[in-house]
Amino acid sequence: MPAWKRPRPRRFLIAAIAACSLSWSAVTAAESPAGAGFLGQLSISVPPSSVFVVCHGFGCAYRDQLVLTPAKFSHLRALLAAARSAGEERKAIAKAVAWFDVEGGRVAGTVNRVAYASADTKSGPSQMDCIDLTANITELLLALERAKLLKYHRVGDPVSRGFVIDGRRPHTTPVIVETANGAQWSVDSWTRAYGEHPDIMTISEWKSKR
Repeated sequence: MPAWKRPRPRRFLIAAIAACSLSWSAVTAAESPAGAGFLGQLSISVPPSSVFVVCHGFGCAYRDQLVLTPAKFSHLRALLAAARSAGEERKAIAKAVAWFDVEGGRVAGTVNRVAYASADTKSGPSQMDCIDLTANITELLLALERAKLLKYHRVGDPVSRGFVIDGRRPHTTPVIVETANGAQWSVDSWTRAYGEHPDIMTISEWKSKR
C-alpha cells in the first residue's frame, strides 16, 4: 500500500481527534500561509500542486489523492469569478466546497458520509470528522488563494471550540477572513452531509453553537 494512503497509527488518530479543541495558529503568517500550520500537524504540505490529499476516517487516518485537472480547476474559477461582493463570494465558496466534497468523496469512498460524524454515531474510513474536513477544505481554500481566485477573502487559521468540561464536544472549522474588515467566517462542513453546502457564519456565531 502506498505510504500516502496507508492508515495512520491509532495513537496518531486518538491525538488528532483530541486536538479538535486545540488552537492551530502557532505558525505565524510571516513563516507560512494561514492554515499551513494546521496542515503541517497532519504532515500535509502546501506546495503549488494539482494533487490534493483527501483526509478521511477520522483524524486523517486514511488518505487518498485527488487530481485537480485543468477542467476541474476551470470549474472552480467559473464559480468564483461570478462573485461581485464579499457576500456573493462566500456563497461561491460554499458551492466550491460542496463540489470539492463530492469530487473527494468519489476517490475516498466517503459518498455516504453523515453530518456530525463521531465515534458514538458512525465512524470508519467512509466517514469524516472535523479534522478531516478542516484539512480538506483548508487545502482547497489555499489553492484558491494561491490562484488569486479569492477577491474579497483570505484564508485564516482554523478555529476551535468546546472542551468537554464545558458540556460541548471539541470541534474545529476552517476559516476565511473578509479582507475589507477582518471579519472571520467559518466554512464548516462537519455539520453537513456529503455534498451539502458548508455552514458559513461569523466565528462569534459559530463559537456560540453547541
